[in-house]
Amino acid sequence: MLVQAVVTIGAVLAVAAIILGYIFLKVSRGNGYLPYYPGAILFFGGIILACFATPEKVMVWEAGLGGWGIAFMFAGGISFLVTSVSHAYQIHDKA
Repeated sequence: MLVQAVVTIGAVLAVAAIILGYIFLKVSRGNGYLPYYPGAILFFGGIILACFATPEKVMVWEAGLGGWGIAFMFAGGISFLVTSVSHAYQIHDKA
């Protein structure tokens, strides 16, 4: 059950971060690093959550803090990849 919960949480967070990154990409018109902020926040938040995982097993929605940290890092990494490809295509279409 833990793996299924972590993958589900990561997928939902990844979709949310990709949508936010796409909105920020359109707002910033491809200038600056604004589209990458949602992925960066998720990734570094995941590192913090993974570091605060305790042996007492604090469970939130069937996943411990370490699981949430892994889900956040997964979502941040996937959103970085998708956002960077979208950013590259938008820059290419501008030129």
